[in-house]
Amino acid sequence: MHSVSDRELIKVLVADDDDYVLECYREAFADEEPTSSLRALNALEAELFDPEVAAEDPPKFDVVECHQGDEAIEYAKQAQQLGQPFDVVILDIRMPPGIDGVEAGSRIRKLDPNVQIVFVSGYSEIPMEELQRRVPPPIRLHYFNKPLSFAQLAEDVVSMVRAH
Repeated sequence: MHSVSDRELIKVLVADDDDYVLECYREAFADEEPTSSLRALNALEAELFDPEVAAEDPPKFDVVECHQGDEAIEYAKQAQQLGQPFDVVILDIRMPPGIDGVEAGSRIRKLDPNVQIVFVSGYSEIPMEELQRRVPPPIRLHYFNKPLSFAQLAEDVVSMVRAH
């Protein structure tokens, strides 16, 4: 199980062949303090609806990005060797000219059975059952269609890590 400290640090690996999409991830996972009014609203919402979360500091993301599946596998392997595995790996399904995200996810899963793997694609040509078969277990596998809200995905990543 991956652990986190006082100010939760969530290690995320993102692989996508589109520079614009990588920029969107960068912005979504940026460690920027919200404005004071937004911070106050978030604190009030947490206090009213989820008191446990109200006492927690927002997580900090450590994001590594790359353009190809082979690069993602190499980064995951290095992180494992250093004893600092990623909490979440986000993979685009199509990343020409290299291997696709599903194959990269399958190989990363063999390196780290505990990592949460998120597939993101503008195409739904691979059914969820096939993804679950190739990259088990289903409890650590997620799928999002493009276009998507990158900010919402960042929140979902926090939930994935905290749930496991």
